[in-house]
Amino acid sequence: MNKENVLKSLRFNFITSIFSAIIAIAAFETGYLTKGVLAFNLNEQDIYYVEVLSIITTIAIVPFSLKLFSRSMNKAAGLDNNAILKLYGKKSIQRMFLLFISLVINIFVYYGVQYDGALYCAIVSLGALIYSYPTEKVLNEYLDSNNTK
Repeated sequence: MNKENVLKSLRFNFITSIFSAIIAIAAFETGYLTKGVLAFNLNEQDIYYVEVLSIITTIAIVPFSLKLFSRSMNKAAGLDNNAILKLYGKKSIQRMFLLFISLVINIFVYYGVQYDGALYCAIVSLGALIYSYPTEKVLNEYLDSNNTK
């Protein structure tokens, strides 16, 4: 396993996540999925719970996913480079998946109940997902810091 293959795989997953979110948005914007469909089928109390769930999901997932990745990589000090590559790939996928889940939930809440707060939460999730783009520089920093210890 070399770092080019790890980065190529992670970048493919990143692009797939972004593209999937764009497809969900396009489905609502083109009318393939009906906007506000949840608002018609739920009562006001249930809508409130859905709105709060979208906010709490973002508040919980975004910092957790970012911190989980950095903690795991900092604990990897002392491992060989192959183990660090595997751990970097695994934790990067976990981080992207968690952020993608938060993004998709907020997209569906925004379009499903027409709640503007979910749009802002989706923007935060998207920003965190973009921040998590796997770069060679970051991977090299983890590999180099391992070699110096």
